[in-house]
Amino acid sequence: MDIDVLGGLRVTENGVPVVAPTPAARHVLAVLAAHANQVVPVSVLADELAGRVPPEHARAVAHSAVRVLRDRLAAALDAGPDAARTAEDVLPSVPGGYLLDTGGGRCDLDEFERGAGAGYRAMARGDFDTAVRRLRGALDLWTGPAFAGVEAGRWLGARIAFLEESRLAVLGQWVEAGLVLGRHRELHTELSVLLARHGGRESRSGGREQPDEPYLAALRRSGRRVGSLRHLHSLAAALDADGGRSPAAAVRALRRAVLMGPPGARCA
Repeated sequence: MDIDVLGGLRVTENGVPVVAPTPAARHVLAVLAAHANQVVPVSVLADELAGRVPPEHARAVAHSAVRVLRDRLAAALDAGPDAARTAEDVLPSVPGGYLLDTGGGRCDLDEFERGAGAGYRAMARGDFDTAVRRLRGALDLWTGPAFAGVEAGRWLGARIAFLEESRLAVLGQWVEAGLVLGRHRELHTELSVLLARHGGRESRSGGREQPDEPYLAALRRSGRRVGSLRHLHSLAAALDADGGRSPAAAVRALRRAVLMGPPGARCA
């Protein structure tokens, strides 16, 4: 089983997508995928679903969602050569909860954590070339916000917030390593790519809400003030077009900060 969560949720078994047919089943699959190969208590699943269904029915809905997911897993397993692995093996009941067993498959979240860890260790020993490569590799695993499209509850929402903090920490270390190596121009180009990918959060109406300030701050730190201003103007224009709203206060504050610039910053 392969699991991708750093963007839209995607789970495949034998190369066949496991598509949850109901919102509750998709929600349960997301929570299980957030901690693949670990026990997720039924109480956590019920708490997540409590905002979607009456709390007194949340546990029953969670159990029903697991049965639905097992049906989808069984169909995917039938398409592959491993007849010994059943849906109950992939999604077994364990004391107190359930576990999503990848069977040794890949998970982008695990790859992100390994890449980030390797990058941090390289930073600590002063190997900035390796740090830049490993940290950028970790960032490139993100195709959008974690669990995009899943209406998270309290527990999954906290998990998503933690992952976002981890992503921004990796971004900061990657910028630091690049600056030590004097790669200002390369940093600006690559940050622009990352900003295009993570430049704002989607609003409930489908528009873009506010820019990803850490990316803009990183652009500023790379010493490319004019480029940063262009991105800010683009974001402001996008906000104007989204319902006729004026640019967010965050954009205005960042514009002032970029105009001030760090000591010795170069314009380009």
